Amino acid sequence: MTVFYLHGFVSSPKSTKVQYFTRMLEGCGVPVRCPDFNEPEFRTMTMTRMLGQLEAELAKAPAPSVLIGSSLGGTLAILAAARFAAMIDRLILLAPAVMFGHPDHHVLTRDQIALWKERGEYEFLH
Repeated sequence: MTVFYLHGFVSSPKSTKVQYFTRMLEGCGVPVRCPDFNEPEFRTMTMTRMLGQLEAELAKAPAPSVLIGSSLGGTLAILAAARFAAMIDRLILLAPAVMFGHPDHHVLTRDQIALWKERGEYEFLH
C-alpha cells in the first residue's frame, strides 16, 4: 500500500504536517508520496491540473492507495476518489476545504475577491 499526502493551498511537500506524517508512517514501513502541486508553477495551480498530476502518480503506485488530504488537498482527495475509485482504498481528510464555494468561507475577503475579479489575478504570499 502507498499513502499519498495531498497538501493544501499555499503549502508544499516540505510542510510540517507532511514531514510529520511521512516520518510516522515510514517508521511503520508505509511509503508516503507527496506530489508537489505547486509544480510546474504555483500561478497555474488548478483542480484539473492537480487531478491530472495525482492520476499520473497513482498510476505508478501499487493499487489501491490511501489518500490523506489536508484542506484543498482534502477536496482533491474527494474528487480523486470519485474519478479513480479503482486505484483508491480509503481517504483520510484533515479539514477538507469543502465549503470554499460558500461566500462566508473564503480565504479572501469580499473586497479581495472583487479586486481579483477586476485584475484577473491575485497575489498570495507563498
